[in-house]
Amino acid sequence: MADPDPSTPPARDPELGFPPPGEVLHRLRTQRGMSLRQVAAECGLSVSFLAGLERGETDIALERLGRLAKVFDHDVGSFLGFSRGRATPSLFPREEQETLNRAPGVVYRVLRSPELGYQVVTGDFAPRSGLTEDLQHEGSDLIMATRGTLVARYNGRDHELRAGDCIQWSAGHPHTFRNDTDEPAQMVAVLFSSLY
Repeated sequence: MADPDPSTPPARDPELGFPPPGEVLHRLRTQRGMSLRQVAAECGLSVSFLAGLERGETDIALERLGRLAKVFDHDVGSFLGFSRGRATPSLFPREEQETLNRAPGVVYRVLRSPELGYQVVTGDFAPRSGLTEDLQHEGSDLIMATRGTLVARYNGRDHELRAGDCIQWSAGHPHTFRNDTDEPAQMVAVLFSSLY
């Protein structure tokens, strides 16, 4: 029986239960717009080693994998997809969140985190304010009134939300929000699609 050709990349074994680390590296560094040289500088591994890893020509030891994962704020488990969370918390200071003046008296703040797959939007509604147009977009929304009372209009029907009330819907139907009271109101929405 002939020895395997050392120049042939190792065959991917689906029984291992995790993605090839080189594929994960390529995906994460592409998402971040990083070159192999930048990654190498941060983790202390050579560019040639990382290039070989991406091509599937080499394997990586656990300690090196830990150093590589750290570049992307992951631990080994989250880097390989065993958990959704990063090894370190992600902080989104209020002043760094995008602010959108959606209508007179209506201010949205948008939290974007691409690896989460959803967006979180807070909406502050001054007394007697509301959106001036219906919204329709891909995905689904989960909305919670966190202060005051809001009217969530969905597909032509009004739903009153008091602080703590929650509503969920398919975002493909027309929907909008308004505050009919003399008190400020606020909502938090989780958008399971990228709208803002």
